[in-house]
Amino acid sequence: MELSIEQALQQGVAAHKEGKLQEAERLYRAILKFQPLHPDANHNLGLLAVSVNNIEAALSLFKTAIESNPNIKQFWLSYIDILIKEKQFDSARQVLEQAKNHGVDGDRLNFFEVKLSTMTPKQNTTKVSPPREILNSLLEHYENGQFGDAEKLSLKITQDFPKHQFSWKILGAVLRELGRNSEALDANEVAVKLSPQDAVAHSNLGATLTELGRLHEAKASYTQAIALKPDYPEAHYNLGVTFQQLGRLNEAKASYTQSIALNPDYPEAHNNLGAILHELGRLDEAEASYTQAIALKPNYAEANSNLGNTLQKLGRFNEAETSYKQAIALKPDYSEAHLNLCELLKTMNRVDELLSFIRNECRKILENTADFLYFEALIEFRKENYETASELMEKININELMDNRHLSAIKLQGDIHHHKKNYSAAFECYESKNKHVKDSIEYKRLDAEKYFIQQKEKVTQIEQLKEQYTYKSVVKPKWIQPTFLIGFPRSGTTLLDTILRTHSNIDVLEELPMVNIMNASLGNSPTISMIESMDNKAAEVASGYYFKELKKHIEVGKKHKIIDKLPLNILQLPLINQVFPNSKYIIVLRHPLDCLMSCWMQSFELNLPMANMIDLERIVEFYDVAMSILKLSEERYSLDTHRVRYEDLILDFDENVTNILTFLDLKWEEKLRNYQKTALARSSINTPSASQVIKPLYKTASYRWKYYEEYLEKYKSRLMPWINEFGYSSL
Repeated sequence: MELSIEQALQQGVAAHKEGKLQEAERLYRAILKFQPLHPDANHNLGLLAVSVNNIEAALSLFKTAIESNPNIKQFWLSYIDILIKEKQFDSARQVLEQAKNHGVDGDRLNFFEVKLSTMTPKQNTTKVSPPREILNSLLEHYENGQFGDAEKLSLKITQDFPKHQFSWKILGAVLRELGRNSEALDANEVAVKLSPQDAVAHSNLGATLTELGRLHEAKASYTQAIALKPDYPEAHYNLGVTFQQLGRLNEAKASYTQSIALNPDYPEAHNNLGAILHELGRLDEAEASYTQAIALKPNYAEANSNLGNTLQKLGRFNEAETSYKQAIALKPDYSEAHLNLCELLKTMNRVDELLSFIRNECRKILENTADFLYFEALIEFRKENYETASELMEKININELMDNRHLSAIKLQGDIHHHKKNYSAAFECYESKNKHVKDSIEYKRLDAEKYFIQQKEKVTQIEQLKEQYTYKSVVKPKWIQPTFLIGFPRSGTTLLDTILRTHSNIDVLEELPMVNIMNASLGNSPTISMIESMDNKAAEVASGYYFKELKKHIEVGKKHKIIDKLPLNILQLPLINQVFPNSKYIIVLRHPLDCLMSCWMQSFELNLPMANMIDLERIVEFYDVAMSILKLSEERYSLDTHRVRYEDLILDFDENVTNILTFLDLKWEEKLRNYQKTALARSSINTPSASQVIKPLYKTASYRWKYYEEYLEKYKSRLMPWINEFGYSSL
C-alpha cells in the first residue's frame, strides 16, 4: 500500500526515535522526492546528517527547513546549535537575530545568547563569582526540586557571571531533570570547558549524552571522569550503564563491580549488575545481586520486578509471582511490573486469570497500553476468538510496544492473518518479524555463521572417518543410559514429551543443558575423532557432568525411564553415543517443508542455534546438516532408534504411542489419552508449543506448508532427499 506524505513522515519519525536511522533516512528522502521543500523532512534529515558528522549537509537542510517554514522554533534552534558547535559564532549571532525578528523567543534562545557571550572576548572581568547567598538560594531551589525557580536563577547567574562554572553545572542538572536534554548538553559542555579537571562535570556531560543516545561520546566522558577521579563510584556506574546500552555486557559487568567495590551500599549498582548477570545466563548470581539491592533499599520496586524475571527464568514461578506483586504493591503505577506478571501468567497458561488481571488492574495504568492490548489479543487468539483478537490488534500502534514485544506482536498479526486464510499477508508479517530479528543487537551479537559452519564440519568429519575405519565402541558403561527424544525444532517433540510424561514410569526432562554441559567439559568443540577416541574412563567422567546437572531437576531412579528431550541434541549424536552407547533414541519427524515454514514463522528465544532460524535459505541448510548427522550417526554407530512421524501420531494416536512404549519396554496406560491434563497441571512448558499441547489433537498443523507453496517452491528440490527418506514423497 502506497504511503501518504504524512504517513511516511510519521513512520520516519518513529524509525528515527527507535534508532533505525537508515529506515528513517529512506522515508525522509522519499518525501523530498515529491516535496523537495518539505520543512519537517529537511529538518529531520539534517538531524541525521549531524549524527554522522555531515555538517555541510546538515546546515543546508536546516536552512531549507527554515526558509520553507520560519515559524517553527525548533528549526532555528537546530540551526543555531550546529553553528555554535562548529564555532561559526558570527553566523550563529546573525541567525539568532533573524529568529528574533520572526517572533521566535523562549528560554532556549536566551540560553544561546548567554552561551555566545562566553565565546566573546569582551567580558567584564571584574565580576568573578556571585554572592554566596545567591548560590545558597540556587542550591536550595535545586535540592528541594523547585526546578523552575532553579532554572531562572541559574540562567540569571550565568548571564551575569558567564565564567562561573558551578552555575553552569547546576543549570545542566536542572535542565536534565526537566527533560530538556539538548539544552542540558549545552550547559554541561560549557561547564567542562570552564573546568576541564572537574570529574563531576565530565560525568554530568556523559549522563546527558547517554540520555540523547550518543553513547560513544558518553563513554568518553565517563572514562575521562574516572581518569580524573578513579574512586568515583557514580562514574563507574554510569559507564556501566553506557556499556550495557552498547551491548558490551562483560565491560558493563566490570564497571558495576568496580562501582560496588568503591561503594558496597549502592543499590542501583547491585540491581544493574543483576541485570547483566541475568543476560549472561548467570542466574544464581543475578538473584544474589537483586536480593542485595532489595536488602539495601527495601522499597526498590524495580529490583523486585527484576528479581521476578530471574526467578521466572529459574523456573521458580510462585516466587516470581510474589516478587512481581511486591513490585506492584510498592509502585502501583509501575507498568513494567504489571507486564512482567502478564508474561508470567501467559507462560503458566493461566489465561482466564490473565484476562481478568488486564481488564481489572492493568487498565488503571496509563503507560504501555499497547502492550496490555497485545496480551489481551494474544489470549483471545489462544481461546480461538480470532475476530476479537484481530479487532484488538487493530487498536495497537506497533511502534508504541516495548522493544521486547515487537516481534511477538508482528508474529501474532501473522497468525491472525493465517487463521483468516490471508496467507500472503501472513507471510509478509513473518518476513517482517525476521527482518527485525536480523536488525537487532541481540542477533548481531551472536555469531550464527560460525555456529552453522561448526555443525556442517561435523558432517564432513563423520564422512571422512567412515572412509578411514569402522567404528567400534570400547565403552562399557555401568551408569544409567537415558533415552533421547530428538528431532528438528517444530517437529512435534513437545507434543510427544507431554504424552510420554503422562506415563507413570517415565520422567521427561524438557530442554535442559545436560548434553551441552557434557560437551563443554570436553572444550566445547571437540572433533568427532576426539569423541570416538574417548575410553571408558573419559566417558564416565563426561557422564558425571551430565548427571550432576540432571540431578538438579529429578530424583534419579524414581521412575523406570529417563527421557532427555531436546530436539537439537540431534547435532550431538556422536558424543551422546560415545558416553551412552546403550541409549535409545526416539526420532520425531514432520514434513521437512512444514519444519522449515514453522521454524521461520516462530519467535524463538535467540541463541546460536535459533539465530540460524531467521532465513528460509539457512533453515533449509540447517535441516540438511541436522538430518545428515542423524543418518550418518545411525549408520556408523548402529543407534537404537524409533522414528515417529508427527502426522501419523495425529491420525492414529493409540497405535503410534503403543509402538513407542513397546520400544521403551513399557505398557500402555489409559491416562495417556488425556495427556492435556498433564500439560495443564505443569507450571510451564518451556517451548513455543506451550499453548498448543494443552489442546486436543488437531490436524490443522499438518501440511500447513501447502498454504505457502508459492514461496517454498524453490526449496523443494533441496529438501527432496529428506522428503523421500521420511516417506512424504507421495504427499
